Amino acid sequence: MNLLLTPNLSKTSLAWVLLGALTLVFPLLAKAQTNDKGAVVINGQISNQTCALRVVDSISPTVANGYTMGLGTVSVAAADGVAVGNTFGTAKTVYFFTAADATSITGSCFGGPVFDVGLTIPLDKTLTIGNQTLLLSNGTVAGGAAGGVALSLKSRMASVPSGNVVGDTPLDLINASPFGVLLSGKKNLTDDINAPLGNLRVYALTAQFVKTSNTVTPGAYSTTIAVNLWWR
Repeated sequence: MNLLLTPNLSKTSLAWVLLGALTLVFPLLAKAQTNDKGAVVINGQISNQTCALRVVDSISPTVANGYTMGLGTVSVAAADGVAVGNTFGTAKTVYFFTAADATSITGSCFGGPVFDVGLTIPLDKTLTIGNQTLLLSNGTVAGGAAGGVALSLKSRMASVPSGNVVGDTPLDLINASPFGVLLSGKKNLTDDINAPLGNLRVYALTAQFVKTSNTVTPGAYSTTIAVNLWWR
C-alpha cells in the first residue's frame, strides 16, 4: 500500500497568493479562427509554519514524506481459516508526526496548536461489512488482484516519543469529514482534550487484511492513498 503525500495545507495562519484558478481566455482575433481553448491553473500559498509531515514505520527522525507499507505474502489457507468479516495475516502500522527537519522528532517547529491528517479515500474503493468500512484494492480480479479481501484501517493518537503504538479504532472510510478521513477520528478540524499535545502528537495507522467473501482467490493487493496535513 502506497501513501502519497500532497502539499501541506493550513486552516489557520495562511495567506493565499491566488484563490482558485486563473483562467486565460483568448478572444477571437480579426482574420483568425480558433477551434480550441484551454486554461492555466496557478496555485500557491504563503505560510509561517515550519513543520513538515513525517511518515515512518517506527518513531524515527530519519524519514521522508512517503512510505510503502508491505503486508507481505499471506496464504489462501490463512484466509480460509477465518470467518467473513474477520482479519487475517500480520497487521502493519505506519506513523505520522510533524518535525522541523529529518533530524528531529520533537515539536521544535512552528505549527499547531493541533494538527490532523486526512486520507483521501475514493467511495468506489470502499466496502461495508457489518459495521466495518473497508478499503478495496485498486486492481480487479480479472487483472490479477486478489479476490474476496479488503483492508481494515485503524488509527490511534499518542504523544511523541511514546513507543510504537498501534491503531485500535476503526476508521469510517465512507462518512468522511470535508478534509478527508481524519486520523483523529473526528468529522471536522476541531480541538479536543488532546490539544495540549500540539506538535508532539503522533498518529498510528494500522492496516490488516479482512476476508470479505467465502471464497478468497490468490492475487495482488495494491492501493494508493493521498494524504494531507491539516492545522487547526
